[in-house]
Amino acid sequence: MSHPLNAAEALLRRLKFLGVDYLFANAGTDFAPVIEGYANGAAQGAGMPEALVIPHETAAVAMAHGYYLMTGRPQAAMVHVNVGLANSVMGVINAASDNVPLLMMAGRTPLTEHDRLGARMTPVQYGQEMRDQGGMVREVTKWDYELRYGDQVAELVDRALAISMSEPRGPVYLGLPREPLCEPWPEGASLSYPAPAVPSAPQPDPEAIEKAADLLAAAENPIAITQRGDPFGHLSEALSTLADDLAMPVADFWTLSNVLPTSHPMHCGHDAGPLLKDADVVLVIDSQVPWIQSSHQPPPGAHVIHIGPDPLFSRMPVRSFKNDVSILSNTAAGIAALGRAVAERKTKASGRYDSLKARHQESRKAARKIALSGNGSPMTPAFAAHCISEAMDEHAVIFNELGAPANFMDLKGPNRYFSSPYTGGLGWGIPAALGASLADRERLAIACVGDGSYIFANPVACHQIAESLQLPILTIVLNNGIWNAVRRAALGVYPNGKASQTNLLPITSLAPTPDFTQIAAASRGWSERVESGDDLPGALERAITVIRNEKRQALLELMVSV
Repeated sequence: MSHPLNAAEALLRRLKFLGVDYLFANAGTDFAPVIEGYANGAAQGAGMPEALVIPHETAAVAMAHGYYLMTGRPQAAMVHVNVGLANSVMGVINAASDNVPLLMMAGRTPLTEHDRLGARMTPVQYGQEMRDQGGMVREVTKWDYELRYGDQVAELVDRALAISMSEPRGPVYLGLPREPLCEPWPEGASLSYPAPAVPSAPQPDPEAIEKAADLLAAAENPIAITQRGDPFGHLSEALSTLADDLAMPVADFWTLSNVLPTSHPMHCGHDAGPLLKDADVVLVIDSQVPWIQSSHQPPPGAHVIHIGPDPLFSRMPVRSFKNDVSILSNTAAGIAALGRAVAERKTKASGRYDSLKARHQESRKAARKIALSGNGSPMTPAFAAHCISEAMDEHAVIFNELGAPANFMDLKGPNRYFSSPYTGGLGWGIPAALGASLADRERLAIACVGDGSYIFANPVACHQIAESLQLPILTIVLNNGIWNAVRRAALGVYPNGKASQTNLLPITSLAPTPDFTQIAAASRGWSERVESGDDLPGALERAITVIRNEKRQALLELMVSV
């Protein structure tokens, strides 16, 4: 292999060797050795991640997040010193909440004032000095460090990615001062040595599996609660079999990614409450918040089984859900093992299975009826969700952020519906969909967001990215003119308070809203506003035709009720 010019080029070559496809970059003065490394490596034909210019840091991190959800492969993002990292923090928090591996890197203002290559050259490099830049993300990363010497860089990247991919997965951070990146790469130093092994995924304890299988096999009313799957659908496959064999309804409660297709006979929707009140055994599958403690509880005497790579969610300071059996395991492996143990004990309870299947079908009919009744002007979010679902082919994916309610959609497989992480960092949906489109440009990727979420996404930057990288996503903005999540929270705490008696609650209005269609049009996107529900199916067809035939992004602004 040709010799790298500097430590920055060695970093880039090692990232590519480790399987990193893209560097999502928002550059600053600290990128000088990275830029020179790219130029030198390209001249020598060296393999390096493709550098993507992302004009806002939150978009860079969310794109890496969306790319991982589609591929299962972690990516790298690099931003400019402390100010760039500050804009990235929300995305890193979201990745941590969703157990998404990511190598987050930020330059660091030069440490020295003279003599060394890369030393300070401008006044701003004094102002951007921090004593502990990594402290900005330390609480939400699995590992963080700052490069001290250039010849460390490959070893540090190896360690960072191995830790990031070990379960439970999550983001890591590496700070990169300019002088070490400028250091010449030592003659003869190898970059092609084997990658360090990622620790094998935790496997379930056989004794705990036997105990859980005994409880489930003897249960009269078992239920399962899920919130997210894996990028390859292994959990969906294992859970589908287990739910069938046990005649066990499955609730995708506050789903981050749907696990079962909506058509599965044991899929019981997205509200665990009605099932929880009668359950005698509850199987909680990698669910951070399986129910809301103040609203629902399992009946006295019910047994609760938690399974996942961190079944206690140890990063959460307060979490006190009932827990009788706790199984630390890769989720898919744990459910598969549980399925094998259950199969030895009991076959499908046919009477319960048929009853649950019929109830599921009736529930779907009722949801459809509710959705179709909302086709007025403005339309309801439920109607919008139904129409979007109808327009999606079997491979399409939707990234939802306070947009389309999942219980009115027909999801044709696992990992078709992704929702923003529980951390609540708005602005995730559109760039996550861009990351998904980057992973597969032929797959329809939809971002369905509220009007407030759209504003938070830095939409000018997102539409520029879509045009620049030729990522033909469909952005759907549900415009009700208010912060509806804030409104619902206020009414939830004070249902009969003074604010509930007003037409417009204080601190909730977004009026006057911009013409969102013009923001997309500024980047040559196709756009249309839809005032009436009756016009939505046709508008969706037109938008998808533009995406398919012209490979161009599209935006629909839907006027919806509160």
